[in-house]
Amino acid sequence: MRTKISARSDAPRGRVVEGAAVRRADLKADRRVLSGGRFVRGEKERGTLETLLSSPARRGEIVWGKLLTVTAFSVATSLLNLFSMTVTGTFIIRQLEPLGGGAELQVGPPPVSALAWLVLALLPMAALFSALSLAIAAFARSSKEGQYYLMPLLMIMLPLMMLPILPATELNLGTALIPVTGMMLLLRALVEGQYTEALVFTPPVLAVTAAGCLLAIRWAVDQFNNESVLFRDSERWDLGVWVRHVVRDRGDLPTFAEGILCGVVLLLIRFFAQTSILPPNDWRGIAVTTLVLQIGLIATPALLMAIVLTRRPWRTLRLTTVRPASLVVGPLLALALHPTVMSLSHAIQTLYPMSGETMEALKPFLAAVESAPLWSVLLVIAVTPAICEELAFRGFVLSGLQSTGRKWTAILISSFFFGVMHSVLQQQLSAFLVGIIIGYLAAQTRSLWPCVLFHVTHNSLGVLVGQLTPNVADQQPLWRWLFHSIGEDGFGYHWPWLIESLVVSCALLGWLRWRANREPAANFVRGSEAKMSAVI
Repeated sequence: MRTKISARSDAPRGRVVEGAAVRRADLKADRRVLSGGRFVRGEKERGTLETLLSSPARRGEIVWGKLLTVTAFSVATSLLNLFSMTVTGTFIIRQLEPLGGGAELQVGPPPVSALAWLVLALLPMAALFSALSLAIAAFARSSKEGQYYLMPLLMIMLPLMMLPILPATELNLGTALIPVTGMMLLLRALVEGQYTEALVFTPPVLAVTAAGCLLAIRWAVDQFNNESVLFRDSERWDLGVWVRHVVRDRGDLPTFAEGILCGVVLLLIRFFAQTSILPPNDWRGIAVTTLVLQIGLIATPALLMAIVLTRRPWRTLRLTTVRPASLVVGPLLALALHPTVMSLSHAIQTLYPMSGETMEALKPFLAAVESAPLWSVLLVIAVTPAICEELAFRGFVLSGLQSTGRKWTAILISSFFFGVMHSVLQQQLSAFLVGIIIGYLAAQTRSLWPCVLFHVTHNSLGVLVGQLTPNVADQQPLWRWLFHSIGEDGFGYHWPWLIESLVVSCALLGWLRWRANREPAANFVRGSEAKMSAVI
C-alpha cells in the first residue's frame, strides 16, 4: 500500500515539475521570438498555426487575409526600393558633377504618370507572386524547406522577366498571352506613351494575369484545406532511407510525387540528350536517333519506375483490356479532331511565327522526310512516339497524378510535361492541347490502347498532310475538296469540315463521358449479383 500511495503522491509532483519546465521553455522561446533574436521560425515551427485554424474564420478567409498582408508588404517594399534607388542614384550623380562625369546626365525622380502606371501594374503582379509564395509556404514543413521550393519558382520567372528586355520582343497578341512578360511589355508601352497600342492589348494581359492570380489563390486555399499538408512534421531527409521506404512500402499505383518525379526525370533526360546529340542530316541518322530517344530515354525510364516503384506495373501503365467500342473511339476521335487541330496549329503559328533560324534548321529534316519511304516515316514518326510517349505520359505520369482523385489537374499537368518534351515552341503548344484530349481519353477509358491508336492516327495524318504539295493538290480532286491553300506551302480544311469536326468531336467526347459514368453503376450491379450468388 505504501508503494501505491507514494506512486500516487509522486505523479502530480512530476507533472507539476514537467509542466513548469515546459512553461519555462515556452517563455524562453517567446522571448527569443519577440526580441527578434536568432531564432526565426514559421507558424508551423512555433505551433501557432493550430490556434489560427481553430478560430471562427474559414480557411479561405484566412488565406485572403494572409494574401492581402503579404501583398501589401510586397508593394510597400517595392516602392521603398524604387525610392531608395532614386535617392541613391541622384546623390551619386550630383557627387560626380563637379568632376565632370555627370554634367550631361539628367537625373531625378521618374514622372508622376510613370509612377502611377508602375503602381497599377505592381498590384496584380504582387498578388500573383504573393499567392504562389503563400501556397509554397503552406506546403513546406519549415522555413528552410520553403526557401528551397522558392528557387524553382524563381528559375521559371526569370526567363519571363528577361524576355521583355530583348530588343526584338514587342507587344503583340502572342506576347500578351504570356504571363509576367505581357504585363511588363504593357507597362513599357504605357510608360513610353503608346496608349493606343496598350489599349488594344490590355484585355488579354489582364485576363491572363487575373487567371494566374485566381489559380494561385485556389492552390493556396487547397493547401490550407488539406490538414495532412499543414500538420506535417519536419524531418530530416535522407536519400538511402527514402529509397528503402519507397521500395518496401510501394503501393499498387504510383503516388502524385512519383508522377511528378517521372515527368521531371524525362525532361532532364531530354535536356541533356538535346545538348549532347548533334542533329543528323540524313534519314537513316534521323530514324536511329529518334528510335534511341523514344525507346531508350522515354519508354525505358517509365517502365523501370513502374516496375520498381509499384506492385502492379501493368495496371500502372494502363495496359489493361478495353471494350471494342472504347478501342474504336480513339482513331475516330483523332480523325474527327484533325481539322480542328490543324486550325489551332495555324493560329499558333500566326501568334508565334517561327524565326528564320528555326526554319533554316528544320529544312534538312523536312528534306530527309520527303525523300524517305512512306512506311519508314510512319513507323518512326507516327508509331514509335505513339507507343513510347503514351507509356510514359498517359501511363506512369498520369496514373501517379490521378492518385489524388483530381482528374483534370492530373490531365493538365501530364499534358504540360508532354508538351514541353517537344523541341519547338509551336509544337509544344499544339502538343499541350492535343495532350489534354488524349489524357481525357485515358481517364475515361482507363486504358492506354485507345490513346496509342489516337496518337498513331494523329501523327499519321500529320505526315500525310505534310507531304501534300500544290501540284498534288491540283491533280487530286479529293484534296481540293478537303483542303484549301494557306500561304505558300500551308494547307487547311474548308470551313464546313471544321464545323463537322467540332460537332463529331463533341459527340464522341460526350459518349466517353456517358460511358464512364455508366460503367461504375454496371460494375456495382455485377458485384452485387456476385455477392448474392455466393450467399445463395
